[in-house]
Amino acid sequence: MFCQERTMSTPLYSPLLRQLSWVEHAFQPAGEPPPADARYAHQRHSATVLTDRQAWPAKSQPGDAVIGSAQHAVAVYTADCLPLLIADNRQRRVAAVHGGLQGVTAGVINAAVRALAAAGSAPGELFVAIGPSIGPCCYELGEEAIARLRAAPLLHDTTLPLFATAAHNPRARRPQARAQQHGQWCDLPALAEALLRREGVPAAQIERLGVCTYCEAEAQASYRRNTHTGEGYASRYSWIRRQG
Repeated sequence: MFCQERTMSTPLYSPLLRQLSWVEHAFQPAGEPPPADARYAHQRHSATVLTDRQAWPAKSQPGDAVIGSAQHAVAVYTADCLPLLIADNRQRRVAAVHGGLQGVTAGVINAAVRALAAAGSAPGELFVAIGPSIGPCCYELGEEAIARLRAAPLLHDTTLPLFATAAHNPRARRPQARAQQHGQWCDLPALAEALLRREGVPAAQIERLGVCTYCEAEAQASYRRNTHTGEGYASRYSWIRRQG
């Protein structure tokens, strides 16, 4: 599922997750702090999954996904990487996942789904929203990154979403990234969705918000754009929690 509903200077919300009355969530604008009670890890582009107890105090433990079963928020922070928010509609557990290319190829998305399953969740009951990240309009990979992607054991039976030319983003608010590496353009949200589906999450229960942090989101939302322009960047906190 691809969502085109969006705003830019206020938090973004997933229509899919909003169907679940027991869930509260937000993809906040870059630079805004998370809820005071949010549990989140010291992110290291790994496949490590923590519980909300392990992730408190915030950033006290290394990891890239946090599973929550109480009413406080679990969160991730990003600046081009994928933020994934997950809700188990049967067990009423939630999770937040940070997925950059390195973490996705290491298996963080798969590890999060499997950790939820080990706690009693069924993949068929999971609802997943993939928030703002760098899109195929702006995410160029050089030869070395492409080689690492193709060599990743996790992806050997996966069709890689790599393209010779950048996708055109008709919603871009600033110039798209220009080719600098003579490489290929990667659709990281599409790769995440493919991995979720392979773990048993139904396609109808996966939503991509489809907002590119480089060319479409609010200012200073992209680490990569900052490396190209020097305009600065700030982290985006994305969080989810169970309501009372």
